Amino acid sequence: MDLKTNIDQELWKIIEKNYCNEIYSSSILDAMHYLTETIRNKTGLESDGVSLIGQAFGGDNPKIQINKQQTESEKNFHKGIQDILKGLYTGIRNPRSHEKYIDTKVDTDSIIFFVNYLLNIIDKSKLSFEETAFLKRVFDEHYVRTKDYSDLLVKEIPKRQNVNIAISIILRRKDGDIDNLNSFLTSLFDQLEDGEVSQVYKVISEELKYTSSDEDIRTILHICPVKYWSRIDKAVKIRIENILLESVKAGKYDDEKGKCRFGALGTWIEYEHLLNFENSDNLNYLFINKIEKGDAQEVLYIDKFFWDKICKLNHDSINFWLSNYFKTGLQNKNEIIVKKMHDIIRFDENHPWWKVFEEELKDYPEIIFEGDELPFW
Repeated sequence: MDLKTNIDQELWKIIEKNYCNEIYSSSILDAMHYLTETIRNKTGLESDGVSLIGQAFGGDNPKIQINKQQTESEKNFHKGIQDILKGLYTGIRNPRSHEKYIDTKVDTDSIIFFVNYLLNIIDKSKLSFEETAFLKRVFDEHYVRTKDYSDLLVKEIPKRQNVNIAISIILRRKDGDIDNLNSFLTSLFDQLEDGEVSQVYKVISEELKYTSSDEDIRTILHICPVKYWSRIDKAVKIRIENILLESVKAGKYDDEKGKCRFGALGTWIEYEHLLNFENSDNLNYLFINKIEKGDAQEVLYIDKFFWDKICKLNHDSINFWLSNYFKTGLQNKNEIIVKKMHDIIRFDENHPWWKVFEEELKDYPEIIFEGDELPFW
């Protein structure tokens, strides 16, 4: 029987080079390596050999379930396959890994045919962790939006499947509650290694590359942990930030109706996003220009959604535009600006702005440090 035409083609590709060169022992090791990687990829496990088989097939709720294990016959079959797999590692793979073996073509064909048989069984088996079933829990309308619950769900994911789960959620983000998805992804990203974060952000960058949809942008802004904003492809990041700033530029807030007239997309920008924006000068200029030259609704928009973020962003090193806004306002005794300055520094004796505006503050002896505890209302 021709091996090439009677085994899985993926397995054949793995063993083909050594097998055709009659390096039979190495082709057996190639097949065993493929078996190992198949089990690892299916379960998310990282172990090897007998330990891998025990973790994948053992226990009351094995990760790989060959059958329902309801009857004695089903339990025996599952246990038998588990023992056979362990035997393959101890009796077939390990000796060839540690000693020089000379296998014949007949022996090699027999072993590889049997590995192929086991791979077919594994391919038809079910997993205790099924992505589709798991995602139903993430998108559940009764999702419990707490760190503890999100952490517990994340622990159920096999490590090798963390990236796939993150990507699946991002691609299906419009199907769920974005606050719930944010809670879950925050816990999941804490378990991702740096290279895995990069994999996920390649997908996010592709999702944002061409879109101009407010829904596309705001959902990604909200569900993905803010601290990774800088991981987006730089060209995509610059483009999206420009769209966001255009929204801010148009922004107006109607106090009577209690909602934005324009610029709703811009309100999804968090402080951490601003911290990683590519052009902070343009950012600060836009905010201050809107406060100084905008109408009442534009000023209210900035005050409501961005003023605290601007001040925090400029806490340690104040930008020219914000510095000039305060200096001019203090010199001109603008009551609104004087009050803003007072509110910012009054409870922080070490706030850097005491020094920055030292000269201007000499005209305001009433602005003093009032203790480091905020007043109780």
